[in-house]
Amino acid sequence: MSNTGHNDPPLSESGFALEGADHDLYAEHAITLRRFVGGRVTTSDANLDDACGFAWMQLVEVRPSRGASIFSWLATVAIREAWRLHRLERRDARDGDEVILDEMESPAASTAADRIALGQVAEVLRTIHPRKRRMLLLHAAGFTCEEIAAEYEISVERARMLVYKARLQVRARTEAD
Repeated sequence: MSNTGHNDPPLSESGFALEGADHDLYAEHAITLRRFVGGRVTTSDANLDDACGFAWMQLVEVRPSRGASIFSWLATVAIREAWRLHRLERRDARDGDEVILDEMESPAASTAADRIALGQVAEVLRTIHPRKRRMLLLHAAGFTCEEIAAEYEISVERARMLVYKARLQVRARTEAD
């Protein structure tokens, strides 16, 4: 988003108008804030950008006292928002897994034996760690270990190992039944 008029206040990366001292603060702290929050919260780049944008909007709306602690205030707001966004993202990912598992237990399978087998596998999948379960479901859906590694921001070898361990857990638990 860019400014078209000469008298328009400058826009931040989030698209809200900054004026005077706000613009100076943004110019001084935006990059440092993003790095600072990214160093303390492990989440997606989109969540970090949204969290920092939220902090800047709160600065403009709330107008906290302009002391030496303005960066601390911005960082606290951004970190809390990044955590909130990350929790929402993780909850949505878990909800997606539950939908897949519920569909596995639905009566869509052709025979009673197929439905029973799928139900047992779904129950076993519910017992393994959610992260490994998600990776295994992604792999079963056709995602490569490289794509899974990129999604979780881990090495390809680590993604391959977690998928393998999830397979071993499912096999051991289904054979035990």
